[in-house]
Amino acid sequence: MERINQALSQLMNRKEVREAYESIRKRTLNHPGVIAFLNAHPELEEKAIEIGFTKLSEYAEQMDGKTFIDEQAVIPGHQPVLYVDLGQIAIRYEETVAHRQARRQKEMDRKFKSLFLPEEVREASFESFDWADDARKIALREAMRFVTGMKSGQKVNGLYLHGSFGVGKTYLLAAIANELKVADVETILVHAPGFVSEAKRKIRTDSFDSFLTSFQHVPVLLIDDIGAEAISPWVRDELFGIILQYRMMHRLPTLYSSNFSGEELETHFSIDGSAQNKMKAQRLMQRISTTTTQIELKGENRRR
Repeated sequence: MERINQALSQLMNRKEVREAYESIRKRTLNHPGVIAFLNAHPELEEKAIEIGFTKLSEYAEQMDGKTFIDEQAVIPGHQPVLYVDLGQIAIRYEETVAHRQARRQKEMDRKFKSLFLPEEVREASFESFDWADDARKIALREAMRFVTGMKSGQKVNGLYLHGSFGVGKTYLLAAIANELKVADVETILVHAPGFVSEAKRKIRTDSFDSFLTSFQHVPVLLIDDIGAEAISPWVRDELFGIILQYRMMHRLPTLYSSNFSGEELETHFSIDGSAQNKMKAQRLMQRISTTTTQIELKGENRRR
């Protein structure tokens, strides 16, 4: 230990080291935050300040006045705070407002999974929804009623939005998902054709069961463009049928958009129109119709 102290003493005697130390000391003790801290604690003796100098320097390196310097952070997103503990200078780290907001945004984003849909749907909102006619006003009102019910913990029916191409069905589903995200309600918004393709790929792997379970259990499932997928008995009965049966039994709301009315979607699910397929299509449509409010969206094609 004595040898180490001697080495340190010799090092401090070197001119360039001594000048560097004095520069750091001057910059630290002249830092506005350090000055304010020391003025607020006149009980600190000179010895305590010397012992705690490294803490003061650590603080000064990361703060430009009262502004935190992200690039200098010891702990990313956390700014230093000086305090006195048992007569000694101490330092702790507190999360910055900006970091907390960014973390909160990431947490909310994880609540809204959007699969096989364009990225722009993440910006959809009720405020931007065009409610120029009565039908669209009804659709918006029912969407807002659904969100309000979910926020208050009520058991609410889903929605079945149908209408022609480009009238805003996908946008309204995405706006609902965004509102629920802010309320910490987990959702999955999925485009039906992409979902079916992914399910067929998963069936060839060991991950299909977990894939299926995620859609069965999510608090709110939104299926966009149902009826546009390539239909088959397996898709109808083993994919949609199993998911929707579970969700109906556990009163988990499912929302849909489609270019088809309910009757037209039933025809789609009946495949070849045989008696057996018609019966299975009716069974699936019953799971949809009894758990949703059907709303027709009208208007011009806004994608043109």
